[in-house]
Amino acid sequence: MQTVPLTSVLHRDTLEMIVGGRTFARGQECFSEARVLGVQSQGGELAGLVKPQETGRPPYEVRIWVREDGLAFDCTCPMGNNRNICKHTVAVTLAHLEQEKKRAQAEMSQLRDKLMDLTLRQLLDGLLERARTEPAVLAALTELTDE
Repeated sequence: MQTVPLTSVLHRDTLEMIVGGRTFARGQECFSEARVLGVQSQGGELAGLVKPQETGRPPYEVRIWVREDGLAFDCTCPMGNNRNICKHTVAVTLAHLEQEKKRAQAEMSQLRDKLMDLTLRQLLDGLLERARTEPAVLAALTELTDE
């Protein structure tokens, strides 16, 4: 089975629709309080740790993954143990989305810097070559020049 990147199915609005407004708000608060201790994404699965509000308790362990029949999740908190989606799941997802946003911004910044080092002729030749072989690039350039 092919793994599906979580960012292709999870967005803030989608997450809020799935979990409901109250759970989403509590998860957003948990995320905003910087209680997410770490997040990692690998092979279509997202895992993270969330610091409990109560002192002396171990961090909650959260896992989120995509199955053929939809989104699956697991959290070691009492609500998660009862198979209910919890605020920790929301907080970890929001932390992951924030990481992805920052990563994408950094990539775009690096690309911009590299493009700035090209001559105008190199840039145009590269764009025209892509437009010749990729219809979407041709359409985007045509739209840009029609404005």
